[in-house]
Amino acid sequence: MSKVFRKYYHYILNNKWLFSLFILLVILSGVAFNLSPYFYRLFVEAIPSLNQNYLLTILAVFIAVRILGVILDVIAFIIGDIVLFEGAKNARVEIFEHVSNLDFAFHTEKSTGSLISAFKRGDGAFFSFFHDIHARVFSVFIGFVVMLFFLIKLDPMIVILVTISLILTVIAAKFLVANNVVKRKIFNKEEDAISGIITDNLINFATDKVFAKEKWEADRLRASFAPWTKTLWGYANTFRVIDVTMGTLITISMFFILYLSIGQAVNLKLNIGDFVLITGFLGGFYPKLWDLVWSTRDLAKNYADIDKYFGLLDYQIEVLDPVNPIVKKHVKGKIEFNNIFHSYKNGTKNAINNFNLTISPGESVAFVGPSGSGKTTITKLLMRFFDPNKGTVKIDGINIKKFTKTNLRGFFGIVPQEPVLFNNTIEYNIGYGTKWFAKGRTLSNGPIKGSTLVEVRTAAKLANINEFIEKLPNKYKSNVGERGVKLSGGQKQRLAIARMILSNPDIVIFDEATSQLDSESEKLIQDAFWKARAGKTTIIVAHRLSTIMRADKIVVMERGKIKEIGTHQSLLDDKNSLYSHFWNLQVKLD
Repeated sequence: MSKVFRKYYHYILNNKWLFSLFILLVILSGVAFNLSPYFYRLFVEAIPSLNQNYLLTILAVFIAVRILGVILDVIAFIIGDIVLFEGAKNARVEIFEHVSNLDFAFHTEKSTGSLISAFKRGDGAFFSFFHDIHARVFSVFIGFVVMLFFLIKLDPMIVILVTISLILTVIAAKFLVANNVVKRKIFNKEEDAISGIITDNLINFATDKVFAKEKWEADRLRASFAPWTKTLWGYANTFRVIDVTMGTLITISMFFILYLSIGQAVNLKLNIGDFVLITGFLGGFYPKLWDLVWSTRDLAKNYADIDKYFGLLDYQIEVLDPVNPIVKKHVKGKIEFNNIFHSYKNGTKNAINNFNLTISPGESVAFVGPSGSGKTTITKLLMRFFDPNKGTVKIDGINIKKFTKTNLRGFFGIVPQEPVLFNNTIEYNIGYGTKWFAKGRTLSNGPIKGSTLVEVRTAAKLANINEFIEKLPNKYKSNVGERGVKLSGGQKQRLAIARMILSNPDIVIFDEATSQLDSESEKLIQDAFWKARAGKTTIIVAHRLSTIMRADKIVVMERGKIKEIGTHQSLLDDKNSLYSHFWNLQVKLD
């Protein structure tokens, strides 16, 4: 629990002086509000004298103290909001940045729905936590101290009873809240599962409709609510236990204190003013204590949510940047794979097995082979999405581990099999290829600052997509929809090529980018691609062999190893080659 509080106040205490002023004002305003019972006693004791001026003086001071309390309270929470808003912003940015920097392996295993829920609930809890602690908890503590100050002069036994009741309440609340937090975490897992189903379906709505699975998905969601309901009842019942336990403790405490006070009054050890003072403090303190206990549902819920929110920072980055990196703006593009072995943590052994290959600067090399042969793994190792279990990868003779990941990946331009676009304009998506990180440029919701529409249009022309864009009503300002849903597969691929062109990479990776396209789209994309890669070291991963006929070198892979190397024609001439087998199969299918 202390870990969560330490992390929370790490953000809140970013401006210690401002936070200290906030606490001071909260204490002063709390004292002002809790002085009311003292004024009630003054009124009761002064009324028999029938001195109107004296009574009006007491009234004036009482109102002044109340107004001062209100003013201090308002100023306190204006300052508190300044501290809170800055802390919440810093927390969200730091956690987002950490999650973004986590390894490729984390993001392939993550549930987007669960992550969104963690951010949404955690950020909300960050705000609520501030109010719960500094308004509710502080209010009870200040009220208790002020009450002790006045009551200890009347009867120490009353103070002892109040203190014992407070201690018992806090101890009981500690165990009850701890149980509540555990149940909340269990419920959160089921809630995240529900969110994951909903998010997954919203993202893949087209698949639902193509297979007419709307009702089936609704039934699947409905069935998932069975464990959700069970854990929700387990969580909800913890509040009933809190209600009964705390309600009983507080009621018994008030009974004994009032019983003692009545006895003292009957024995003339307390006058009417003293009794009013006692009942006034009890009437103000215990409802606040009850409110605090009742609000443990919020405290517990917010604690569980913020614990998971901060828990995202516990995930470790495994592919680390070097302490003293080598920095280069450009590379010639010589690539060397030396004795590479790699297995995935999910149990996929020997994904790459003793792989050795040298690619010369400006050379185009294609990787082909059956699914699971290691083609795409090679590109992921090259970009340090993973580090190999054994062996080294070099660019221009430098071990890629000596570059920062940002610097290393800045050398590459990639056209993936399925480009994922931002729900923004065409201009924004093509402009995203600008190397803003290297030039100090920043992103905006519109086009990338630093990439002009002229640059974007030039890249689009090279990618054979400018003509299509110009026919759209809003041209380059047209929105592509979530993940580029408004564009066809071929259009998205050409847009991805334009984005790659604008990044002006030293090394180009073309990852099975025409495997699912029609012949016309494939030709447009191939023309655009070979135009864009001119003079650059190029790696092509392909199933459709027509894509790689022009490659300088073709590497045929099988079970993580190199099976054959040659040009298109030399491999075809070998009738027993695996490549020749693949080619004949595709010719028959076409």
